[in-house]
Amino acid sequence: MTKHLFGTLICCALAASTEAQITITASDMPVGPSIGASYGDTLRYSIASPTGLTINLADSGTAKVWDFSSLMPIAQGVDTYKSAANVNISYAVTISPSAYGIKIADSLPGLPIQVKEVYNFYNKKSSPSRFVVEGFAAKISGLPIPVNYTSEDVIYNFPLSYPHGTDVSNFKLSYSMAGLGGFAQAGTRTTRVDGWGTITTPYANAVSVIRVRSEIVEVDSVTVGGTSMGIPRHVVEYKWLANGEHYPLLYVVANKIGGTEVPTLIRYRDTKRSTLNVPAVAKVQTLEVYPNPAFSDKLNLVIPAAWLHFSVRVYDMEGRVVASSNSQQTISIGGLKAGHYLLVAECGNSRGYAQFVKK
Repeated sequence: MTKHLFGTLICCALAASTEAQITITASDMPVGPSIGASYGDTLRYSIASPTGLTINLADSGTAKVWDFSSLMPIAQGVDTYKSAANVNISYAVTISPSAYGIKIADSLPGLPIQVKEVYNFYNKKSSPSRFVVEGFAAKISGLPIPVNYTSEDVIYNFPLSYPHGTDVSNFKLSYSMAGLGGFAQAGTRTTRVDGWGTITTPYANAVSVIRVRSEIVEVDSVTVGGTSMGIPRHVVEYKWLANGEHYPLLYVVANKIGGTEVPTLIRYRDTKRSTLNVPAVAKVQTLEVYPNPAFSDKLNLVIPAAWLHFSVRVYDMEGRVVASSNSQQTISIGGLKAGHYLLVAECGNSRGYAQFVKK
């Protein structure tokens, strides 16, 4: 009897161990290039269509079974992690020799100054162990400009497991150029692990994960000629993290409007799907609006085909939101005064800009 009981306990223990939650550490983050290499991790992802798909963002807790096997790719992208020195030696000197990053945009349209080859640089830090956004760099009016965060944006504090206490990161950076103006970013990231279980996607089959929820409230601002324009952003990110992947198996971004979260991006770790003729993802781009100049009360905008859920905001030259809409390609501007305006459309981490004139 004792032997049978002991065997039963062993079997139960083994069964429980296969369903136990995982722990995420710095070793599960993207890897930068080794000495002498041009780049480190090259990680491919697909953007999924939310059509016909219901994502319950409140589905959290223990021993969850998240099934997203029906995701359909409509666009693909690749994040290639380069060392700061490999991009520009001045970036390594100013930001950090150990920093490595990805290009987030070829250019930032809609600005009064030229901004090209835009990078975010990351780093793994210790005491405490954490993964952070350490710096930003771009060619501004032809000059390579690296900028450190005066308060780093902490993406994760390690180790991550469920339950995990709430982490709050207050991040900030700013830069000014004599005669040209400047830019700044300031915000708060609030992060917690809100569940664990397994996930299935077109790439992963019942893989053990934890889910991390981050709420980001920030303001990006540009100053030109003494006038500052601020662009607010309030989003919630959900990431399903697995051991050894270096990348979220699933990543969902939702705009937070009041107390409602509206998903705008569904992205999952994937392999190359060239046979599907899936287009590449553009993270920041110029949008077409018409008529421009606008003499009527309506402004039409051309949105990328992959953007099925998006938000639109129109800013005046003092940085105030004067018009907005959600997932509509026509926006009402009848109440706007004659003048110049900036339109910003967002779909997850992708942004589009357009300038127009109201007559």
